[in-house]
Order: sequence, then structure tokens, then C-alpha cells
Amino acid sequence: MLHLVKLELKKGSLRGYVYGALIAYAAIAAFLLLLYFFEGSDSSAPAFGSQLEILGIVNTMVGATFVVYSSALLSRLVIGEFKDKTMALLFAYPVNRKQLIFAKLSIVFAWCFANIVIGNIVIDAIMLTVNHYTGMVGGELSGSQLMQHVGFVLLQGVGAAGMSLLPLLVGLPRRSVPATIVSSIFIVSIINSNNGGFSLSSIIAIPLSLAAVGIFGAYLSFRNIDKADVA
Repeated sequence: MLHLVKLELKKGSLRGYVYGALIAYAAIAAFLLLLYFFEGSDSSAPAFGSQLEILGIVNTMVGATFVVYSSALLSRLVIGEFKDKTMALLFAYPVNRKQLIFAKLSIVFAWCFANIVIGNIVIDAIMLTVNHYTGMVGGELSGSQLMQHVGFVLLQGVGAAGMSLLPLLVGLPRRSVPATIVSSIFIVSIINSNNGGFSLSSIIAIPLSLAAVGIFGAYLSFRNIDKADVA
């Protein structure tokens, strides 16, 4: 299985996605810094109420960004290959079909999870460092709050990584890359929509439940792949 993952990474040439992830980190950090300095200077309506709120907003933005970004990777590794008939060529080789599909989906899952964790670490560090020197957002961030946030980010990462597979249920039957990406945007907009400071993503059971649905849906989509005609 690990050998198949390595082959997919080599074949897929995902360097561009790595650069894209770095650009996404920079864009999110730049947007939050703009809010921090420009809206934060208005004491009557500050952009951030506390340092913990900063971390929460970072987590929401990073999660939403990489669920959508992962749908682009999913489209390239799975949907696009079915659409272009190259999957049939891959299945002609003496490789277990289910293991090949699992390797592809594992890359998408791990990519989403890793970027959410790394993105949170990098952008949290930037925002907290800036605030340490400017002091525009008051209050102390306790060790227990920080540890709770770390645990929440890890669970959110698992939930988002599982959710990144949900667009497969829409895109695969249609062999449609646009449908895959649009469905991911729809999922993110529902889960992360803010209503009076509340969003569904803040209830950790919801992202984890959707992750379970995404993983189970991916299994159902390919459970009979060994016998299916993909030409």
C-alpha cells in the first residue's frame, strides 16, 4: 500500500499543490492581518475580541480553504482519471484496484489533514507573535486554553479530511470535476456559515459525523470496483 502511495505521489507531480498551499497560508495570514490592523484599530468594533477568538477564526478559515483545495486534488487523482479513461489503463496493470483507489484517497485525506494542522500552526504563530508586539488584542491565552485548542484543531483536521471525500459522491457519478469542486464549496459554506457567532463546525460532532459519511460514501463508491467496467 505504501508503495502505491509513493508511486501516486511520483506520478501525480504534486509540487504545484505544495506551492499552492504555501500561497494559501500567505493569503489567509495577509487577510487576517488586514483585519487585525485596520478593523482592530477601531476600539468600538474590534475585529477580534480575544486571542482565543483569533485562533478560532484561523482554524475556520484554514479548514474551509483546504477542504475546497482538497477537492481539486481529489478531482485530479480520481475524478479526472475516470473522466479521461486513464483509470482503465491503470486497472490493466496487475495491481489490486481497491488498493490503488485507497492509495489515492489516502493521499487526499492526509493532504487535507496535514495542511490544516500546519496551516493552523503557522498562521497562529504569526498572529500571536504580531499581537505579542502590538498588544491590540488584550487578555492572556492560558496553557489549558492552548491545549484545548490544539485538541480541537486535531479533531477538526480529521473531520475536515473526511469531509474532503464527500464531493466524491457528487463528482464521481457524473465524472465531473466542476461538480466535485462546487459541491465542496457548498459543504464548506453550510458547515462554516456564521450565524451570530455560531457555526456548525464549532460542534465537533458534526464535522466528525460528516467525515464518517465521507469515508463510508467513498467505500460504497468503490466497493465493487474489482468487478466494475470502468472503460
